[in-house]
Formats: sequence, C-alpha cells, structure tokens
Amino acid sequence: METNTKKIDEISIPVPWGHVAARTWGEAQDPLIVCVHGIMDNAGTFNRLIPYLPNSFYYVCIDLPGHGRSSHFPPHLPIHTINYVLVYRIIFKYFQKKFIIMAHSYGGQIGFIFAQLYPECIEKLIMLDTIITFPIAVKNFKHYLSRSVDAHINIEKKLLEKKKPPSYTHEEALDRLWNGRSYAPIKLEAAKALLERAIAPTEDGKFIFTVDQRLKNAINPLRDIRCTIEMLKVHPVRCPVLIVLGSESTAQQVFLSSIIQFLKRRRNVRIKYAEGNHDVHNDSPELVAPYVVKFLLYQKNKL
Repeated sequence: METNTKKIDEISIPVPWGHVAARTWGEAQDPLIVCVHGIMDNAGTFNRLIPYLPNSFYYVCIDLPGHGRSSHFPPHLPIHTINYVLVYRIIFKYFQKKFIIMAHSYGGQIGFIFAQLYPECIEKLIMLDTIITFPIAVKNFKHYLSRSVDAHINIEKKLLEKKKPPSYTHEEALDRLWNGRSYAPIKLEAAKALLERAIAPTEDGKFIFTVDQRLKNAINPLRDIRCTIEMLKVHPVRCPVLIVLGSESTAQQVFLSSIIQFLKRRRNVRIKYAEGNHDVHNDSPELVAPYVVKFLLYQKNKL
C-alpha cells in the first residue's frame, strides 16, 4: 500500500450556476488526475482508493453538480448527460492543463464522451466498472423519451409541493445509503465514505440528503449500439484507456458485450477484472489499485 502522505484539502471551482466542490489529495504542481463519481454518489467514493495510489499525482475528486457539496444545476429543466460534459470542459479551462480522468460508473461514461470530443485535453482515461452511456434502441426511442419527459414533470411537481425534504438521524441516513443501492449492495465502510458528503445537517440535529432529485431521471444521448460503434470508429478515444470491471457486476457488461469485444481490439485499451461488484473500487480498493498504479506509472509509448 502506498504511504498515505498526500495533503488533503477542499477547493471550490466556480461555474456559472454556482460552484463545483472538490476534495484534493497531493500537491497542485504534480500531474493532474480528475476523479469523478457515479450518479447519486459523490467525491467520497475515492476516499478508500486514493491512499493506495502514487503520491506523485494531484487528485481532484469533484462532486458533480447536484451531488455532494456542489451547486445544483439551475432549476426546473431535466438533467441531461451533456450538462455534465460541459462540467468536464469547465474543469479543463479552470486548470488550464491536460489531465488524467479516473471515473466510476456515470462519471466514466461522461469522461469517455469528453475524451472523444476533446482528445487534446486528456492524457489517460481510467474507467471503473463502466463503459458507455446505456444505448437506446431505435424501437425504444418513443417510450424512453416520452417516459423521461413525463417523469420529469412528476418530479418537478413533487419538488414544488414538498416544502421540506425528509430528515433522518445519522444512523438512519447511513442505513438508507448503505441499503438503497440500485445496482448492487456495498460494504458498510464504503457507505460511510460516501455519507460524509451526501448529507447536510438541519436545525433540529437531523440530516437531509443533498442530492438533486432530478438525477433519478437523468436523460442519456439517444444512440443505439450500431451508432455507438460507428462513432467509436470515426471518433475513437485516442489516449491510453484502462477499464476495470467488477467480476460480479451486471451494471453494464452483460448488456454491452459487443462494445467490450470492440474495445478489446483497440491497441490503446486495456480491460481488467477485479473480484467484486459495481463499487469494487470503494468496497475493495486494494484489488483495484494495482491495475491503476501500473497504468498510471506506464509511459504512454509503452502501452
């Protein structure tokens, strides 16, 4: 295990609608790694992994808008994946230098799109149990989009009607976060790592969750498998890519076997498996870290 001598700090990155909060590890003059969590999570998802990683990098673990301690996107409109591609671009302009992306789940899917759009900004890409945004089959176009529009209207109605969000004791909040995962359960220590940035105190000594409720209905780009593969051929991710998948995870790989097979044939892509589920990087960071360390320390021309 890497000696945990990294300096830890909190920073705030200005954006037009407020700020993006981030926890940093290391020294700002070192090579930059932007670490991005999955949907409904926060920067705490990396708390247990980063102590295993080299001290020679500057890790900036952001809370995406609507998560953790970051501002929510402006109200009333649906959340779309492209909103978050914009955030990646703003972060690049803030730091004014190329960076490595290390991202889990939805954060990695957004990072993959960003690497396709702005290859000049990215040194390397590390994807933790994720590949691409879920494809939308042509036959499902009408159902997917009409359902998303109606779901947004229903969420907006509830937000306008509800004067105060529900509050919980610290123990109740931890239990909800620990046992409320969509894809697979996580270990208690992993849940504790997320809880710190997921809640805010109330005046009566309880806690509320800060996550933007619109995220329950985030809308992905409308593209099917065929379109996705064609776009990867025409606009490939050119930087070195490491994909670490949980061996027991069904979050994406069961549905995207054709994408996995396509990526395995790319010379710049490495796909590895670690024993665990969708949150294996948080549940068992000691299993994921060796792959990440080796990838980070490789020279680009040796991949």
